[in-house]
Amino acid sequence: MALGGMLLALAVLVPILFHAVGWAGKVFLPMHLPVLMAGLLLPPGIAAAVGFLAPLTSAALTGMPPLVPFALLMAPELATLAAVASVVYVRARPLRGGVWLALLAAMVAGRCVTSLEILAVAPLLGFHASAYAYVILGAATGTPGLILQLTVVPAAMRALERAGVSR
Repeated sequence: MALGGMLLALAVLVPILFHAVGWAGKVFLPMHLPVLMAGLLLPPGIAAAVGFLAPLTSAALTGMPPLVPFALLMAPELATLAAVASVVYVRARPLRGGVWLALLAAMVAGRCVTSLEILAVAPLLGFHASAYAYVILGAATGTPGLILQLTVVPAAMRALERAGVSR
């Protein structure tokens, strides 16, 4: 639980740091980094809670992302991201490249949830966009963030495992 709280706090703090140095959140997806770490380090339920609460807590404390529609749309996406990373990592951890497999599965699942939300929920929040355009443009814009996730998160996991911190 304490680790979950720490990762939730980092999910609020890391985007603030990115914005402070002028790096765009939509490009680097900084909130995703601690959420993915939660997925790799915590059981699925706690990881999902960290993912769900991260954008809502950040919106409440900092105004980033705006609660409506973005934080409300990000909460299920990040919960899925963390939960899928957690479930897949448990099974893939013994495999070479298990961390990357878990991350890629989580990223795909998160985008699927986002697509469903854009189709079903976003119009209720006053956000009208094509799911296809939103996901494709989001993936294109967020490519540096996806690359960052696929490099920083595995490196952080290696460092934590060397330090004796793992699941």
